[in-house]
Amino acid sequence: MKQLVRKPLLLAFLLSIPLWIVFDNYLVAGMAALLAAFLAAMCHALYVLGKKKRQ
Repeated sequence: MKQLVRKPLLLAFLLSIPLWIVFDNYLVAGMAALLAAFLAAMCHALYVLGKKKRQ
């Protein structure tokens, strides 16, 4: 999972496929997947920065 979070565009592509089925619209699914992937990448980056700061 860490490797996918480091590459948000790949994660967004992988998330867009199931979301396409759920939303039945690829544009909406793509936008939702991009938002979710970049949010996950941002949270992971903040976690890593906070972890380095505590050490």
